[in-house]
Amino acid sequence: MTELDEFDSNLNAELDKLQKEIDSLSKKEYNQKNAAIKKCYAQVKSISTLIESYDLEISNLDKAQSAKYNDSLRSINQRFQRLKNELEFKKNEGQNQENLFKGRSEQQPQRLEDMNRQQVIDVGNQVQQNAIVKLNEITKTVQQGNELADQINMELDKQIAQLDRMYDTVMDTQSVLKRSAKYIKYFARQVYTDKLLMCLIGLIFIAIIVLIVLSALGLDDGKFNTPDQVKGSLASDSSSTTNSTTTTGSG
Repeated sequence: MTELDEFDSNLNAELDKLQKEIDSLSKKEYNQKNAAIKKCYAQVKSISTLIESYDLEISNLDKAQSAKYNDSLRSINQRFQRLKNELEFKKNEGQNQENLFKGRSEQQPQRLEDMNRQQVIDVGNQVQQNAIVKLNEITKTVQQGNELADQINMELDKQIAQLDRMYDTVMDTQSVLKRSAKYIKYFARQVYTDKLLMCLIGLIFIAIIVLIVLSALGLDDGKFNTPDQVKGSLASDSSSTTNSTTTTGSG
């Protein structure tokens, strides 16, 4: 495992820890919940620093090596952003509960039995207003989550389109390679055919010369008609050769 792979593994482990802490917030009491939220924010700050370091290490790689880690970094950032949004939602939820109980404690110093009708209505209205504010904040958080989901979907669509283009390019390349292989085979057959023709022509030429020589020397029993000029030339050459040999022998 390389150093960057170990970095990636550590980041995902930290995100898993943060996820568990956020999931456990719903099970905690109010006072414990505030302390746990502060601990989660400390983890968020630490993870943010680790992500920045990871990004810096990836930027020092070349393009081919960084492609793998850029995808991993993008996935980590998306997960980290989702966890931050969830933590913010939990924090706002706790603050709304605190404000609700504070309002009720300030506006309800006495029991409901001791209040008159108007006071009971005012308390009910205040509780309703606080609930509406809380619902608006929850709606806002949900909208933020939807926007994040839309961004993730857009990014996934871009990656899918890029993969489709890469697949089309590979298929086009394979088609070109197949056509090139066919052309190479065709040219190879042409070269072999040309060589065979050259050999055949050479053999025919040699055979013609042999026949002409045999006919001129009278060794073909008159089966091949050789022009008289060729016969005379070959006969004179043969006579000259014989005389030269005789003179040499007499000497």
